[in-house]
Amino acid sequence: MENTEEIRKKIARLINERGLNYAQVSLAIGKNIAYIQQFIKNGSPRRLGEVERHKLAQILRIDEQELTDLPLHLNTSAAASINVDILSLIIEKIEIWLNSRKATLSPHDKAELIKLIYTKICNESMDTAVSKVNDFIEIYDEIKKVN
Repeated sequence: MENTEEIRKKIARLINERGLNYAQVSLAIGKNIAYIQQFIKNGSPRRLGEVERHKLAQILRIDEQELTDLPLHLNTSAAASINVDILSLIIEKIEIWLNSRKATLSPHDKAELIKLIYTKICNESMDTAVSKVNDFIEIYDEIKKVN
């Protein structure tokens, strides 16, 4: 999978190869005229939004996965090995934590937190997982307070 800088270079190249310009593409995906230029030249936003990424993939005639460094599709062998009980526990604990603080996380941040915790505890017993999930959420909470 490519990093975000490589993705930006690829988008710039494909836009050029297709005889388009940044302004045309920006408007075609429903954004202001400078959106694609800012994304490519300044790295802002860091990643394309889901809607923008989908529209841009259609315009450039490429698979949407080529426009992000995050996995969009879970392969079936990985899906078969997911511990649903632990995943459910993580999601439940995060929701309890958010509700107790009357806080919210963006869907992307929530998914990243779930993924981070899951990868650290997916092979643990349920008893161990419960305490580790709580520990990770507390650590995350402390980090959010500092930032």
